Amino acid sequence: MHAQAKIAVFVLKKNGVIIYPTETSYGIGCKISDVESVKRIREIKSDRKKPFIILVSSKEMAKKYAEIGADAEKLIDKFKGHLTLIVPKKEKISDKVSEKNIAFRISSNEIANAIVKELNEPIISTSANLTGEKPIYSFDDAVKILGKKVDFILDAEKSEEKEASTIYNVKEKKIVRKGKITIKEIEKALEEKK
Repeated sequence: MHAQAKIAVFVLKKNGVIIYPTETSYGIGCKISDVESVKRIREIKSDRKKPFIILVSSKEMAKKYAEIGADAEKLIDKFKGHLTLIVPKKEKISDKVSEKNIAFRISSNEIANAIVKELNEPIISTSANLTGEKPIYSFDDAVKILGKKVDFILDAEKSEEKEASTIYNVKEKKIVRKGKITIKEIEKALEEKK
């Protein structure tokens, strides 16, 4: 496990807020059970209402926190890391994170996934930037913009500027945010027999 990922897990366990690499830009997160840190992230981003995406390390972890039906299961298996799914949440998730549904994905970034796996709890995954500003792709920018507002910034290699993950509402069968995965690819995956 990446040495700094171990520090990140330690900080999260102590109810801290971290900045860490994701598949695209840097993300800002805390453990989802830490309601005070969830509020902190909302204050840092000046975003009071928007539901947060969470990262899980496996399908099994997702099932503990979200209602995973057959369609969601197919999509998790097919598009790990590149597709964020919106499904009904379980009571374990505070309304401070999201009210009725939850958006989640298994990160394809090895460091992010290792952090969640070691923590054994989902973490918030929202872009490490001020709402309305450009995403952050480098450690130096993360320190400059948010260094005084968080507890730890993981110094990973510069993130590549890639398209954000597609967000798909499983129940409504529609794309909420366009990304790498298209509606045709999703529909094809759902039609495949297990």
